[in-house]
Amino acid sequence: MPLTIQAAFNRAARSYDGLRRQLIPCFDDFYGAAVDLVAEFAPPDARILDLGAGTGLLSALVAERLPAVRLVLTDLAEGMLAQAKERFTGREPKVDLRVMNHLDLAEEGVYDVVMSALSIHHLEDEGKRAVYAAMARAVRPGGLVLNADQVAGDTAAMETRYWNHWHASIRRAGVSEADIAAAIERQTLDRRAPLEPQLDWLAQAGLAEVECRYKNVSFAVMAGIRR
Repeated sequence: MPLTIQAAFNRAARSYDGLRRQLIPCFDDFYGAAVDLVAEFAPPDARILDLGAGTGLLSALVAERLPAVRLVLTDLAEGMLAQAKERFTGREPKVDLRVMNHLDLAEEGVYDVVMSALSIHHLEDEGKRAVYAAMARAVRPGGLVLNADQVAGDTAAMETRYWNHWHASIRRAGVSEADIAAAIERQTLDRRAPLEPQLDWLAQAGLAEVECRYKNVSFAVMAGIRR
C-alpha cells in the first residue's frame, strides 16, 4: 500500500519533535524568524490559526512570546494532534484542535494570523495556490499570512545541492541511519516548489508586502499582509 501523508505522520508523531532540531540544520533561526514576524503583526490577544500544525511546535513558540493568544491548530494526522493536545494541556485560553485537510479551510476574516510550518510543501502546486488563497481569505484586513516551509531549488542542479547540504548537515548532527531513512521516506511525499513562484502565488491571493523574511538553503519563511 502506498505511503500516505496521514499514515507517515501518525507513525512519526511520538518521535517527531525530538528529531526536529537535528533534521532542520537552521532550526533556531528558521523558527525564530517565523515567531518574530508573528510578534510584529499580532495583537497580544490575537486569534491565530496554525494550519498543518502537527505537534504544535510553532504554536507553542508563538505562545511563549505572546501568552494571551488564542490558538486554533489543524492537522490531517490525528496522532500529531494528540501530541499537540499533550503539549498544551492546562493552557488557558483553551487551544482548539481540529482534524482537517488544508483545502477545507473556508473561514473568512476570522483570524489575526494564519500560519503554517513545514506542511504546505506536501501539496501539489495547484493545491498550494488554493491554500494560499484560503489563508488570505481567512485573515482579517491587515492580518498576517505566514508559511515557514521547505522550498525547491530553481534548477535541478540547485536542488541537488540543497539535498546534499541537508544530508551532510544531519549526518554531522548525529542523526541515526534509521532516522535518516525514515526522514527520506517521508520526503517521498514532498512536492516542494521554488521560492519565487510561491511569493507570486501569495501576491495573487490578494496579499500585499509579500516577502521572504528568511532563507537558509531550502528552509524559507514567506509572508504577506491581507489588503
